[in-house]
Order: sequence, then structure tokens, then C-alpha cells
Amino acid sequence: MALLPSNVMPLASATPRLFVLLTALGASAGACAVADEPLPAEAADEEADAVGTRRVILCQQGLSDRTMEWDKGLFDICEAAEAAGMELVRDGDYPAFGALDQAGAYDALFDTLDANNDGYVTKQDGAALVHLVGFSWGGINVTDIADWMRRDGNISTARKGVAALVLLDAFQPQISRARIPSNVSRAWVYRQTDTTSGDCSTYASLGFGFNGHRPRAVSGKTSCSMYDLDSFAGDVGHCDVPLVAGDAAVFNLIERLDYEPWADHAVDCPTE
Repeated sequence: MALLPSNVMPLASATPRLFVLLTALGASAGACAVADEPLPAEAADEEADAVGTRRVILCQQGLSDRTMEWDKGLFDICEAAEAAGMELVRDGDYPAFGALDQAGAYDALFDTLDANNDGYVTKQDGAALVHLVGFSWGGINVTDIADWMRRDGNISTARKGVAALVLLDAFQPQISRARIPSNVSRAWVYRQTDTTSGDCSTYASLGFGFNGHRPRAVSGKTSCSMYDLDSFAGDVGHCDVPLVAGDAAVFNLIERLDYEPWADHAVDCPTE
């Protein structure tokens, strides 16, 4: 039986941390899990303003070479959050991980949360609110990363939550919907629905272009706002979504609220 979610492509090689994760997921429910505590998504607001609470952010790019600038604006979003006081999990000198390094991104996030380096993420590591941002293929990746956190037996229940998730035209060709797991407290989805002439994605898709998937939230307790940028921001190409939605995304991450100038355009994400 596959241990990863069905929409994750097989990895050529797994890092040691991912091997530990997969081992934990394949074990019986209580065999290796650290002690259960109340779910964090329900208490995120109270913990967010507590003294000493870390705000950690991890970003993932789309399926493109970093020098091609296809995901214009993504780096700016991540670095603006960092400038506002968030702890950005960097991939070397880059503020976001490549789409094909999903395992490395998870490893880096886990290591950042595991402050005392004991191989577990618990209250002993201190309070930390996780924020995830993904563009295109990377948008699907970060929903998987949130779900890996939820299922990882080496993360205590009280540290499994994701305080904020931002999806920027999340897309993978082999799935029809992005799936937002139940441990996500708040999510914002920015997508475009009509392929714009000359958009970068038309050159990578035999001419038909990429349009971001409409997600489903696993739990009705997840607050999820979805925006169709084409309906109010003009003709927005797939690769322009991070740039167009940049100010809104940064506001969502910092304040964990809807971006007021666009609030009237929000619709609730459907639930499973």
C-alpha cells in the first residue's frame, strides 16, 4: 500500500528524514507517535500572539528552472514575510524550494521545527506556527507537506497544525483538485480560470495552458477563501498569479485575515 498521498509522484531518492516519516506512517497508530495533545489549529489564534512563538514559513516553486522567472513574485512574497518577522526556511540562497525537491523541503521544515534536535517536534521545542506557500506544482506540494505533518508520528498532535496556507494557481496535470488537509487552520487560494494568450504555461503544455485547480477542504473547520483573479483583476496568466496576488498573500500570512480590498470577491472553498 502506498504511504504517500496518491497525488505525489514517486521520488528518485528519499532523504533520511523522509525515510523516518514513511516508516512512521506505515507503523500502527500508537506505536511510534509522541504523546497526543489538543489539536493546534483550534488554538492557533491564542498561541500566535504569545511571547516566544515562532512564525515559520516555507515556500515551494512551480515546475520551472529558477532562472526562468516563471513564478514571478513568489520570492518577493516569501521575503516580504521574512522581513515582517517570519522565520523563512531557505533552500540555500533561495527563499523557496524547487518543485521536485518536496522531500528536501519537508526535511528542512522538520529540522527548523525540531529546535532541540532530538528527532521529534513537541512542546519541548517551543511554540511555532507553520505557514506554507506554493505556486503551481509547488502549491500541490505544500498541501501534501501539510498532510505529511498531520500523519508524522514524530510530531506531537499539538504541533501538527498549519496556521496559514496560501495556494497560488496550484496545479499538477495528474490531479483534478488540490486537497487541503484537516490540520490547516486558514487557507487562501488565488487562481485564474481562462488561459491568457502568450502565458508562459502555454509553452509547457502543448498550447492549452495551466489553470489552477479548485481545491477541496477536507474539514469544514478550515477557513478557506478562494479568489478567481480573472473575474476582477483582468486577464491574469498562470505565471503572473504570484505577482498579481502578492500584496494579498503577504497580508494573509502576516495578519491571517482576508485582504480587505479583495474581500468581496472571496468565495468559500468546497468541502469534501
